[in-house]
Amino acid sequence: MKDQRHILQILEDCPSIQPPIDHLLELLPRLQARYYSIASSPKIHARSIHVCAALVSYKTRAGRPAEGVCTSWLENMVPGETDQFKIPVFVRRNQKFRLPRRATVPIIMVGPGTGLAPFRGFIQHRATIMREGRECGENVLFFGCRHESKDFIYKDELKEFEKEGVITLHTAFSRDTDK
Repeated sequence: MKDQRHILQILEDCPSIQPPIDHLLELLPRLQARYYSIASSPKIHARSIHVCAALVSYKTRAGRPAEGVCTSWLENMVPGETDQFKIPVFVRRNQKFRLPRRATVPIIMVGPGTGLAPFRGFIQHRATIMREGRECGENVLFFGCRHESKDFIYKDELKEFEKEGVITLHTAFSRDTDK
């Protein structure tokens, strides 16, 4: 059990084993859906959805490299100036986790790491309301990660929202201390 291998690794390690492809396909479990939080507001990005995900890459106990199924695939889908990728998605609405119906209600958001994703969409939404000259409640964001220089996602955007008065930003970086 120490050397946990999946079927592809076993076949690579034992090239003499050559089962028929239909037998292999019967053994494979169904790929489970991957759920990611939407990290954009339709008020700003009406025709696209932004997601924020951490790339999963690690070594197994046996020392073999392993990657996340979806995040490693998505990593190659970053569009350039002329590229455009269309990725099929299923959007699942969450009726419990949303902005208050009244924009004047203040919000406090706590987003560690990629947990910031839905709050980015909330902030973009509130920024649009404020830019339209409508009344908006206070927006306070607490964001934390390990290293400011490596892990502070959307740093420039959040600092700009703070400068515009859209949010009050509080940050903490757990590995950037002298202790």
